[in-house]
Amino acid sequence: MSRISTVRDEQQTTAEGMADAILNRIAPATQLTENGRRFRGMSMMEMSREVLQASGVNVRGMDRMAVAAAALAMRGMGASSDFPSIIANVGNKRLRQAYTENPPSYKAWARQAPNAPDFKQITVAQLGGMPDLLQVKEHGEFQYGSMKDGGETYSLLTYGRIISLSRQALINDDLRAFNVALTSFGGASARLENRTVYAQLIANAAMADGVALFDAASHKNLATGAGSSLQLTALAAMRLAMRTQKGLQTEELNIAPQFLIVPSSLEQVAYQLTSSNYVPAKQSDVSEFRQGGRTSLEPIIEPILDGVSGTAWYAAANSSQIDTVEYCYLDGAEGPVLESQMNFNVDGMLLKCRLDFAAKAIDFRGLYKSNGV
Repeated sequence: MSRISTVRDEQQTTAEGMADAILNRIAPATQLTENGRRFRGMSMMEMSREVLQASGVNVRGMDRMAVAAAALAMRGMGASSDFPSIIANVGNKRLRQAYTENPPSYKAWARQAPNAPDFKQITVAQLGGMPDLLQVKEHGEFQYGSMKDGGETYSLLTYGRIISLSRQALINDDLRAFNVALTSFGGASARLENRTVYAQLIANAAMADGVALFDAASHKNLATGAGSSLQLTALAAMRLAMRTQKGLQTEELNIAPQFLIVPSSLEQVAYQLTSSNYVPAKQSDVSEFRQGGRTSLEPIIEPILDGVSGTAWYAAANSSQIDTVEYCYLDGAEGPVLESQMNFNVDGMLLKCRLDFAAKAIDFRGLYKSNGV
């Protein structure tokens, strides 16, 4: 009886161990694998020599500059175990860590759409509720109904920047600048996504029906004037407006608000209105928007809004009940991606961070704005 066994490539195992060891150096909180422990005390130059030797390169007699140049020149050999690939692997892992360490506030309330396969225009159909059911008498025929739909369109955009890892940095075993660049890329990507999503609220652009996202007359989701400041009565008016929204078939949707989105200047008021621990002076001032209340709201504090208005606030329904704002990534590239390439003009390796991302307000019925003045 024959047996089939898989023998793991030693070079690949070594490359993964080195990547784990380097990642642990620049991010000590990262768990070091048993494979990575073999290379924990090795410098970048020592790893470079070992990778070159494993690839059949004779490094005997080569000085540090020559070893560094040879290691960086390994790119293009078609192996994931060459030294530039190891650096790129570390870079992607560290980039992903930095990107996920501080999740932006939009992810609490916006909806992630399926990843887009390409950069073509995305059309989102808003299917209205089915028409009302009609009584069917004995031996009677079922009557046909129709569904109305509306549609919003948007497409992915590409963002990115390039940094370089020099041969001198490799020789000096300097990973600090490399780590700073990667964490900066991760943070910048998260901030870019956050700005893109909140721009949908701030811009108040026209929807497919030709009316601005927030409109008092047509969409009935905008409050202005003195009574629109963040207070209990204003929240009650918001809830009523959202509850009484009609669908595309003029059906009652009974939408419940779930998120209270405010600038930092309204943070204290938002917590007072939604906290279960806040005790009002009078029984009549008890807020049903508190946590545990009948229509509790989750406060979302977003400093981006302060740059536009310190008094305007927003509300959003749960995106599982009705579309609000959706965002998406390119398929296979969910979040920032790091790519590497040798730089012919300068001794070193170029690292390019790329993000393919888009966001769009899909339906006004689950969103509400109050100017607060």
